Amino acid sequence: MANIAFLIKESGMSYFEIMQLPYAVFLSLLKHFQMFELMQNPEYAEELKKAERLKQTEPDWERIRPLTRKEG
Repeated sequence: MANIAFLIKESGMSYFEIMQLPYAVFLSLLKHFQMFELMQNPEYAEELKKAERLKQTEPDWERIRPLTRKEG
């Protein structure tokens, strides 16, 4: 119920409008409104940026190459 109340406050939608949303849309709205709220605090904004870096799946070869070069 807390999530529904949060979405009512943030989105301006009524209880009945929120209850008629498809579940995936409800979760998406909830996620985005919570992230937007967290981004207002600089400390949390930095944490969210760190979390985005953790999602990176490809290596940064430009940063790795200097570490792997052998002198000799």
